[in-house]
Amino acid sequence: MVVGVFCKRKFPKVEEKCRYGILVSAKDEENVIPRLINSIRNADYLQDKLDIIIIAHNCKDKTADVARFMGANVIVYNDENARTLGLAYQYALTQFNVKEYDGIIILNADNEVKKDFFERLNEAFVYHKKDSVVTSFRQASNIKDGIMPAVYGYYFAAGCSLSYIGREYFDTSCRVTGCGFVIPVRLLENGWNYTSITEDIEFSADIVLNGEYIHYCDDAVFYDEQPRDFKTMWFQRLRWAKGQNLTNRKYFGKLLKALFDQNKKNKLSLFISLTFNSAVPLLFFFLFALQNIVLLFSPLAGVSLQETFLYWNHEQNWFQNLFMSLNTGALFGMAKSAAWVFLGSYLTAIMTLIASRGKFRGQAKLPMIFGFVVFPLFLLLQVPLDITVLFVRDLKWRKIPHGVSKNK
Repeated sequence: MVVGVFCKRKFPKVEEKCRYGILVSAKDEENVIPRLINSIRNADYLQDKLDIIIIAHNCKDKTADVARFMGANVIVYNDENARTLGLAYQYALTQFNVKEYDGIIILNADNEVKKDFFERLNEAFVYHKKDSVVTSFRQASNIKDGIMPAVYGYYFAAGCSLSYIGREYFDTSCRVTGCGFVIPVRLLENGWNYTSITEDIEFSADIVLNGEYIHYCDDAVFYDEQPRDFKTMWFQRLRWAKGQNLTNRKYFGKLLKALFDQNKKNKLSLFISLTFNSAVPLLFFFLFALQNIVLLFSPLAGVSLQETFLYWNHEQNWFQNLFMSLNTGALFGMAKSAAWVFLGSYLTAIMTLIASRGKFRGQAKLPMIFGFVVFPLFLLLQVPLDITVLFVRDLKWRKIPHGVSKNK
């Protein structure tokens, strides 16, 4: 985090202009596909080096027709049993020759790219010898639409500015977050093998497990449309939590084993990926709750509450001691814990604004202010989400509305 605030890794200018295939999976996205294609065509990069490949995935609207009209290559993929992005990528990569390109850039239909996005991404890709995955800065495109997009803006910017910059500075692997990254074709020779509901988490874990690196380019900026209401946000993050839970089961043992493999050189990257793909934080939460519940039953084991709680005040009754005392009170204990969480979250948000180096400049002020206020609640919501997914077997795909800004 400190490195992200004070340091930045810039990549040197390069003459070489790599050729990229831009892979976009779109399901009923006729409203936003023109915006994405226009942003690509208006980018400061040689257009003959960019091929836009739209996967019209189980579409019931005119996504394919709109994309073709705007000059994109279109792959139609209709399979009602294929409901994840990973399956769409898997199919699409069998429909064209990836070896025609130096890299494949993954974008979403609701994205827009900054004019110099491809220039900056290309500099980092060439610097890393066109042999590593490179991801970029993810910015919410619709902060003006309210508090929820603003909170997402803080959330993704914090990951990039306070985590990825430092990892790139110390040559440690990052992870991809949905889209906005380029994959060297070498890694796609055997196709795409990540088909869970969170293919990006699965892809990131496998990349690190195989000794590869995901690098980060802070100057390559793309924009991503975020949910506007709590219900949509909850379902989206529930899918993320479920996907991470599934990835934990698949990769935790492999990552732990690899951490002690003497032949593995990327130990810090493995450790970071291991901690992300683990249920340890949730386990600690359950143990903490269980500990306090069990302590209340200590009299059944012949141990008084006075002995159980170190700072028990004999002049107060049990209710006052448990809920009112500044030393032992559960109520004040929870309040103190919450205060630390809020303080840490606000500090993170402030550091994010500093480390993002002006990327939030010009955004709507009121959503940014209110988003800052509720940011800790957004982070704390991860606990009930992680608990909920333990009892959810299957999460059906649900469309997130795009291109419906209330200011348009």
